[in-house]
Amino acid sequence: MITIEKLNEYEEYHGYYDGFYIQKVKNNTNINSDNDWYLIRNLIQDFNLIKKGLASKKFTESFNIKLHKHFESEATIEQFKKIAEQEW
Repeated sequence: MITIEKLNEYEEYHGYYDGFYIQKVKNNTNINSDNDWYLIRNLIQDFNLIKKGLASKKFTESFNIKLHKHFESEATIEQFKKIAEQEW
């Protein structure tokens, strides 16, 4: 389950996995698992496809289902969208 804390950790590293791995995972201080990290990254890519109008209606519906399945609350989804709109 993706939480605000996990999103904050992802944002702290601007989605840069290598920096996250070197500083957090190697020291066992990470909140996100590898699976969480890649889920967030992939959903950001999907979000941007939708935002640019490059996704079908079915893809968009599937995306929204995934958000509600993997994120703990509406507030978490809103935080995710703010992060997804940033360009690093």
